[in-house]
Amino acid sequence: MDAVVVPFAGEGSGSGELSWGQLDVWLKMRRLGRSFAMGGARPLPPGATVEDVAGELAYLMGRYQSMRTRFIPTADGLPRQVVHESGTIDLEVVDGDAESVAQRFRTTPFDYEHGWPVRMAAVVEGDRCTHAVLVMSHLVFDGAGAVVMMAETAARTPLPVRGAAPLEQARQQALPAARRHNQAALRHWETRLREIPVPVVAPSRDVRSPRYHQGVYRTTALPAALLAVAEEHGTDTAAVLLAVFATAFAAVTGVVVLPLRLMASNRFRAELDGSVSPVSQNGLCVLDTTGDLGTVVRRARGAAMAAYKYAYYDRRDLEARIAAVAADRGAGVDLDVNYNDRRFGGSLRPVTPPAGPDGEFAWVSAHDDPQSGFFLNVDGSDEVLELTMYVDSHFLAPSDAARILHEMESVASRAGDRAAGAVGIAAVGP
Repeated sequence: MDAVVVPFAGEGSGSGELSWGQLDVWLKMRRLGRSFAMGGARPLPPGATVEDVAGELAYLMGRYQSMRTRFIPTADGLPRQVVHESGTIDLEVVDGDAESVAQRFRTTPFDYEHGWPVRMAAVVEGDRCTHAVLVMSHLVFDGAGAVVMMAETAARTPLPVRGAAPLEQARQQALPAARRHNQAALRHWETRLREIPVPVVAPSRDVRSPRYHQGVYRTTALPAALLAVAEEHGTDTAAVLLAVFATAFAAVTGVVVLPLRLMASNRFRAELDGSVSPVSQNGLCVLDTTGDLGTVVRRARGAAMAAYKYAYYDRRDLEARIAAVAADRGAGVDLDVNYNDRRFGGSLRPVTPPAGPDGEFAWVSAHDDPQSGFFLNVDGSDEVLELTMYVDSHFLAPSDAARILHEMESVASRAGDRAAGAVGIAAVGP
């Protein structure tokens, strides 16, 4: 393995506290003992050179402050961010397998104090450069930020960077307007957690080792049904899918009033639009699933909007507020059920349709790396959806978690058939 030293320079430097997005990621990494590295390998076109890959790395480091940031420890246990205007970074040149390089990059801890939160390699075979491998810490960006980065890098855009970088975000978040919003977000979470019935999930019927399991469900029937229901109720498929998920979760677990953590990109905020940095945070959505699906859809639309509005806060303050509620009502009031609809701006890859007309489910991994009790990522389009589910078998039996995904398709399909039938009756009516 060789290395090419790549110099870089960009606008902006300085030091300050972590932004709310960085703080969210840092505390999660510290709690779970994971770096949440993002990225991988990609093939290069014929004729690509190591110099081309080095040029891309120099562009990235110069353009985005989050990539030329180091995190310096402090006495209170949280680091300060230090943004450098210029520097150098090593590009590895590796004769070998690109996927093994990507795996090494993802699993090797970052040295946040002395190194950069970015790793890149050019993979060669003889005199050909076949792949580029790019892996970054979650402190650099979230999913929506990665989409922006990939588009801008492919075009090598010279236009000014969009959205505030973390150093500027932290400055703005210390101002009175942001502190008032932080307090409003805390009130939103506390009020809803104190109002709801404390959710009770029966003990898992299948506690396993390894503990955590990942399953993937691909379906074409579900998105078609979502479109029919959305048209019937004059809304979008996001609200319908959220209602469908909550209804299916209730059917399997018995939790009728469900506290959900919705992942919000926060890019609807003007100062964060287009920012290549971690700004996504969880919003709290409490959804009552009693009544017909149309009623739940209407509730979901309003509850989701409130959740997204108040998904921008200082994580330290929120954790203290949740702990206070849990001390009064019990730890289970915050159920740790997470939902991330990534179809509108955050999805990083196309989705492969299932081989046949029916949905396809497969378990794809099992491990003991700590994670949430239940987490659902949604990718895809109006033609095909991919539901990626992560479950803690100590929280919910993996078979029950898989039932939730199948039940989602059943709930939506029944409602979609009714909606289509209603349209047909109207078309032949007087």
